Amino acid sequence: MNNKKTQKKRTEISVIGCGIAGITTAFHLGKQGYKVNLIDQKVNSEVNNINPNNGSQASLGILMGNIYKRSHGRGFLLRNKSMKLWKEWLSQIDYSQKNFIFKKPLIKLANSEKEYQSMINIIKNKKEYRIELLDKNSLSFWNSIFETKLTGGLISYEDGRLNPITLIEALMDSLDEIGVNKVAKNVSKISRNNKLHDKIWNIRLENNQSIDQDYIVICSALNTKNLLKPLDHELLLEPILGQVIELELKNYARDWIDWPAILSYQSINFIHEKPNHMLIGATIERGIKPNQIDKQKMLTLNNTAPKWMKNAKVTHEWSGIRARPTNEPSPLLKELEHGLLINTGHYRNGILIAPACAEWISSKIKS
Repeated sequence: MNNKKTQKKRTEISVIGCGIAGITTAFHLGKQGYKVNLIDQKVNSEVNNINPNNGSQASLGILMGNIYKRSHGRGFLLRNKSMKLWKEWLSQIDYSQKNFIFKKPLIKLANSEKEYQSMINIIKNKKEYRIELLDKNSLSFWNSIFETKLTGGLISYEDGRLNPITLIEALMDSLDEIGVNKVAKNVSKISRNNKLHDKIWNIRLENNQSIDQDYIVICSALNTKNLLKPLDHELLLEPILGQVIELELKNYARDWIDWPAILSYQSINFIHEKPNHMLIGATIERGIKPNQIDKQKMLTLNNTAPKWMKNAKVTHEWSGIRARPTNEPSPLLKELEHGLLINTGHYRNGILIAPACAEWISSKIKS
């Protein structure tokens, strides 16, 4: 047998946390032949956005990777790599029983000269990414929809949306197929084993069960701090709330059938998911509870909302807590010591950059 394959089968890895970062990390490592545990008390819970278990379930699943304003640096590389990996992964994930598709394109509107100039610069720097400025007819259409005078806009044909609920369901089914072990327990403590022990790390679960592992990957958002404190590692994370509101529209226009997968305007994302329903969402608030002031700003588009928004009925709203690093760039990808890895702090773009983050974890384990 190949020595590398033998080594992989001997390597045992526990991924703590079953948000999108934890699920995709377990998926990527499991595909490579490692023995993987995915540990989270809610790992077998129903996946939905009525009572979301984590910030990932309360997201919109936007893949806004190609229109990222930079064309170099860490953030660009993570997005660029992930957009390529998602194409590969979607052919490997079992979503045959799910109503699941990567919907495109994405349109972004500008209501200031500064924002429009930024769009022009993006297109100049990314000619190979299938991004174009909106033509006059398209701009006229969006002016009529939002009852305003827009400065301009762009369309990105390769950016779009993965429905987060069906994506997570499909990934969880795929974990079963590749043999990832789901452990529905809380982790009470992680500690180092003594040097004579075969495995470097010990995980203590809430029922006093103990697991010895070669590697631990922490993807547990705000709980990361509690797990690391006994090991004298400190990461500063603060809660950020992502909020989504579903609107029922009173007057449905047939020409809205051509609404893109994602429409981004004033830092708010609009998804015309059903004939007379609109989802609007943003990651805008600090804290753990929705703020009515921020909610009203979103519903009124900072007092510039068109009539169809003003007259719409709120039928459902949900939110999820994400973790944002307070003194470092997001996300946190770290090897704190041998066998102890961190993949967390995805307060924005968690679904977008998940594959590249999982691959980074894999590269550290391989090396």
